[in-house]
Amino acid sequence: MRRAVDAVDGGDANATARNSPGRLAAALALEAEKWSDGDLFYHPYSACRLDIPAESDGAYVIEAEVMWSALTVDSMREPKYAKSWRQVNDQVFVEQEPGQPIVTLLVACGIPGAASEQEAGLPLQMTIMDPGLEVEQRQSLLSTFARTLVDELACTGDPVVPAQLLR
Repeated sequence: MRRAVDAVDGGDANATARNSPGRLAAALALEAEKWSDGDLFYHPYSACRLDIPAESDGAYVIEAEVMWSALTVDSMREPKYAKSWRQVNDQVFVEQEPGQPIVTLLVACGIPGAASEQEAGLPLQMTIMDPGLEVEQRQSLLSTFARTLVDELACTGDPVVPAQLLR
């Protein structure tokens, strides 16, 4: 949580951890181990909520979620997804809809003990939702969140989530 608050210069933010990285990783690993090709229903997990005081009265409310994606790494090449998803590297894709306060990241993350097709067929999907952070703050928070989960899950394939997701 502290890394997330620091990533957005949150200072006096009120942070609520819904699930620790360890709990998220355990739940996600269990789902991945049970996964079979064609399984398209995955449970979203709320990771945290940050209430960051705004300069004017009020606060920014930021929420982070993670789940296994129904999209695949191969689907990122399809025209309907290629329009909105940008490839960051071979294992990471990002979607930022213009004017929307949501950024979504897909990361190819193999789980030891899961089916061999799981890494490409079942990427991690992480989402940051906020009402008004700057793009740089949003990508910093999402990148920190993603790297934390990738490390906690000990993903095979060693996915690299860079600090700069959007350009």
